[in-house]
Amino acid sequence: MLREHRERQKKLLPLFSPELRPTRMAFAKGLWDIFLVFTVVFWISISFLYGAGYDTIRHIKDATLIFRNFDDSPAATNLSSMIITAFEDPAVPLLKDYTGSSRYDSVSAIKDAVWKGDAWGAIIVNNGFGTNLDRALTEGAVYNATSAVTLVTEESRHYFKVMMVNKAAAGALTGLEGAFAEQTFARLLLADGASVASIIDQANAEVLITLFSFATDNVAPYHFDMSMYILSVMLSLCMVVGSFIPSSMWKSIKEPFFNKHMLFYGQHKHNYQDHMCMHILVELQSTNDM
Repeated sequence: MLREHRERQKKLLPLFSPELRPTRMAFAKGLWDIFLVFTVVFWISISFLYGAGYDTIRHIKDATLIFRNFDDSPAATNLSSMIITAFEDPAVPLLKDYTGSSRYDSVSAIKDAVWKGDAWGAIIVNNGFGTNLDRALTEGAVYNATSAVTLVTEESRHYFKVMMVNKAAAGALTGLEGAFAEQTFARLLLADGASVASIIDQANAEVLITLFSFATDNVAPYHFDMSMYILSVMLSLCMVVGSFIPSSMWKSIKEPFFNKHMLFYGQHKHNYQDHMCMHILVELQSTNDM
């Protein structure tokens, strides 16, 4: 049997022989099709499915944000007016002001509305903001700028749209920090006997750097905000599974080394496993002969 196997081995064609060119081309075409599917068609489909091709300027106003001012101080009123004006820009979400309304009259009610999907998020001017700011400016009291405003988000929904809305809202709020500081210091300088030196002497050093900022509160339940990580893992699994397609595809293509149609003189069909077993037997026989 080993002698017959050696004879059949001599009659097998090399991989790059001209006679096997059609088989090589068929295999290369299969690999090219796989490459196109997993690098072009697959990723383009995913991008449209999850909104990477989303026209943000065109659809950003479809996203609604709840706004409520819970502080009636002059500083909070001024900041609220600036926020409402900033969100009139067509490149940011639609802001609905519920200040003074019986609807969404508490922080918990606003968070519950965002969680239930009544809005994509919310902006809250927190109670006590104006008092804390004045004390920090005039008495040097401890001040936390991020306690001024809360940006409520819910990240368990359409990930890319949530990120688009959050980024636009955060950018709009950040852009107001300088303008609000300028107006606040201008108001302080109008007071009797006020000067830049006196303001610096009285104020907390931190408030001189940042008068207001915001903190983000994601109301999605535990682990629901991990949608992007879940998406990434699923895409990775798809790529891993896809990497096995070439090896599976090889079995469906006529194997040039072991198929009887690729032999000039062979009369028997041999699969890969048979060939490997025969190769091992030949090597063992050769070792014994030595």
